[in-house]
Amino acid sequence: MSVNVVYVHLETVSNLILSYGISLQDFAGALQRVPHHLLLLTPVDLDDDVDPHTGFNVISGAPAIAAYFTDPHLTTHKWIDFAHELYLDQVTPNEVAQLLYLGHAYIHLESPFYYKLQNDYVYLDLPDGTVKTYYRHLPQFYAVLNRSLKRHLQEKYPDMRFLFRRRSMIQDIDPVILQQLQPLFIDGALFSFEDIDSRQKEIHIPILSLNSRFKLVNDDWHSADQERVAELIYDHGIKKWRLNVINEAAFANQGLL
Repeated sequence: MSVNVVYVHLETVSNLILSYGISLQDFAGALQRVPHHLLLLTPVDLDDDVDPHTGFNVISGAPAIAAYFTDPHLTTHKWIDFAHELYLDQVTPNEVAQLLYLGHAYIHLESPFYYKLQNDYVYLDLPDGTVKTYYRHLPQFYAVLNRSLKRHLQEKYPDMRFLFRRRSMIQDIDPVILQQLQPLFIDGALFSFEDIDSRQKEIHIPILSLNSRFKLVNDDWHSADQERVAELIYDHGIKKWRLNVINEAAFANQGLL
């Protein structure tokens, strides 16, 4: 799958993000504090560290976690972070069953945030190429989205490196701008870098509202039930981002605009 889009669907009750185009590297690189302990929800590998109480593989320490995040041989990442190794002994059999179900069915039975684990995240690669991530603190997602959108813009213009000599030259998107898009995320929104438009010193990234769940088939995401409702615009002359709303009704339906 090589289509150049970023898809975001938000479920506000559990702070669940279903996404496409946001990489694990986008996620890890945007966090102010990377987790120090991971409980893997993938099938157990007896050759690696196994927690004797829960039966899951565990990874601890910044170097080991960085290696796990960047291992090119791993195609599937499924994990939940936890704060202290001592607390793993307090996880109940019922909670172990919930974690097994979460890793197997990609659905939380109860809250995905456990008191004993004190986790901030759950990360699940799905078989269809999308990713489910749970954020205890939803504003952290917007930092991840910012990093992903900037990366896609950088990769879209390999022949325009005079504009973006360094990735840091692309300014961060104001979190307020991204948070204004939350009404679209609730129904599902897609940033199309394939239909990007460059006008003088401005780059216009279309934002589409989808009326059904995003599906990618044979590197094709186009469907009839999509509508361009806004544009994310980067002015590389003054190095600032702004949002251009095309269809205010798409925002007003959620009562936030």
